[in-house]
Amino acid sequence: MQNFIELLKDHALLLSAGRSLADIVAPPDPAPGPAFDALRRLARLLAAHLHAEAEFIRLDGENVNQEFAALSASHGALFDELVAEWTTYLNDWNAERIAQDWPTFGADTRRILARLATQLETENQSLYPAALKYGLIRLLPETLRDTMEERPAA
Repeated sequence: MQNFIELLKDHALLLSAGRSLADIVAPPDPAPGPAFDALRRLARLLAAHLHAEAEFIRLDGENVNQEFAALSASHGALFDELVAEWTTYLNDWNAERIAQDWPTFGADTRRILARLATQLETENQSLYPAALKYGLIRLLPETLRDTMEERPAA
């Protein structure tokens, strides 16, 4: 079962990777190698995170929690648009194309990173607290929770 702390940590890592990519594309001088490497790192982090999210959203589909399902559906259309835009972005920007059209890559990168940051904040503020409320995710990682349970009372 996923936990709130790890999901938020994933978001922090995604935002950090996004900032690194944004810093690389900010100057007008092309840096296609570092940009492509930063993009691949962000893509790997995002793919792993989406897999983790799918675990508890899929669990909810089995449990049919109506309130969480409604909340998830309300976020669904915007999320689906972002995933489609991200997929197009990744398919469009390989190392060669980044080197050929640095200004457009920079503009596309700033746009997709802004959308990603907005989505992450929305999840932090509504989706994850709801998943926690309905028991779809834990608050703490299991290892930390187990450690706290083993600690003798003072």
